[in-house]
Parts: sequence; structure tokens; C-alpha cells
Amino acid sequence: MSRTVSEIAELVRHAMESLDLAPMADVFAPDAVYEIPFAPPGMPRRVEGREKILAMFASAGERARAHGIARTEVSVHETAGGFVVELIAEGRSPGGDAFRFPSSVGLLSVAGGQITSYRDYPNYAGAAAAMGVKSPAHAVFERFLAASVENRWDDLADCYAEDVVIEMPFTPAGVPRLTRGREELRRRFAAAARVRKMVKAENVVVHETADPAVVVAEFDLHGEMGGEEFVASYVMVVTVRDGEIVYSRDYADTAAAAERIARFRES
Repeated sequence: MSRTVSEIAELVRHAMESLDLAPMADVFAPDAVYEIPFAPPGMPRRVEGREKILAMFASAGERARAHGIARTEVSVHETAGGFVVELIAEGRSPGGDAFRFPSSVGLLSVAGGQITSYRDYPNYAGAAAAMGVKSPAHAVFERFLAASVENRWDDLADCYAEDVVIEMPFTPAGVPRLTRGREELRRRFAAAARVRKMVKAENVVVHETADPAVVVAEFDLHGEMGGEEFVASYVMVVTVRDGEIVYSRDYADTAAAAERIARFRES
């Protein structure tokens, strides 16, 4: 039976509001395409074929329920060749806080009584903030900070991609502002480990951005060097891909660090 656009839109609205996507199984064309143009690193931007699309929806529904989404409010707007869906998600975060936020807008095309394409624009930043879900970059930064404080220098190096680029805009004259490559970092970490020990981190604030691959982190590292205690304050703009830091801009008082190292060498 061939459905009208209005019938398909109503079926989709009901399925999404009930978080039961099974009724949508036969409204997608066998060769339908689902796209997320703004998908973050590590997520597919394009899924082809009815079965793969439905499997992806089923997985997404499970994740939504696990993160506390209890219902969605769905609005549909018919267009010349299909319809638009707008979703608002409601529920409680794992921590117990109630949330309600615009979760996505989708543009669906219909031909021959079936959905042929679905271009989806999810609100990743809003979802992370509402549900307490950490972005991929946030999770990697936490791993980075734990390795730093615990003096696990090889593990710290392994937080970075093989071809990572580190930029340090505040370095004094004569000190390279760019560092390239994980193994160069590993060598530097090993050398530093022979003369200093990190103790703790304080005043840690991680700012999520609109891009789940990027976070801005502020923190203070406490350490000991040559019997002298010190505190180094940092701001880092970190970009993550496939679970590794690929680019970082590190802002720190490098002049003070150089002075501290000079005193250590003179002692």
C-alpha cells in the first residue's frame, strides 16, 4: 500500500514520540540514505540502505533511553517533496536532573510512498550539556590529566596521535613554538620525569564547545622539582580524533618554567 506524505509524517511522528521505531520499518525505501552532515569525528556521516538505517535507529534509541530520555515532542511540517521533523527531548540525566532541550531537526524526502532520504541535524552540544554526557574530547582530556598527575609519562604520550601538532604561543624567544609527533613528546616527558614529579591538579574547568571534538581546559598542576614545590597554570585548546589528541594549543607561563629549570640546574 502506497502512503501519502501526510500518512508517513504522522507514522514517523508517532514512532519518534513513543521511542519505538519498529513501525517505521516499511516506510523507508530499500535504498534509502540517512545523512548527518555535521557528524562529529568517529561517527558515520552517511548510512545507506533500509536495514542499516533501522539498525542505527535502534541503537540510537537504546542510547537515548540509557541517558535518561523518557519522551520526545515531535513537530512535523510538510514540504513540496517530503516533510521536516523537529524534536524536543525530555527526561532526567543519570544524575537525576530534569532536562528538556531541542534535540534535532531532520529533512526527509518522500517518493513513491516511501522515505528516500533523511538529512539529520542533531544538537550534540545541547544533548551533552542537558544529559551530562561528556564529549569525546572531554573524555580524552580527563585521561590526559590523570596520566599527568599520576606521572604515567608513557600513558600521557599515548594520549596523542602519532602526528600530533602542539602549539605553545607563549614560549620565550629561542624556544620552539611548535612540536610535532608523539615520539618527540615521549622523549621530552621521559627527560622531565627524571627531574620533576607531579602531585595533584586543582581548579580544573573543562569547557565543552559546539564541536564535540574540541574542548578548552583550564587547570593548575602542582609538582615538585629539586625539593621546591611549584604550581603551573594552563589553558589548553584540545582537538581530538579517534580517541587521540591531534592538535593542541597550550598556553602556560613558560618563562616562569624556564626560570625554574635554570635554578634547578644551578643548584
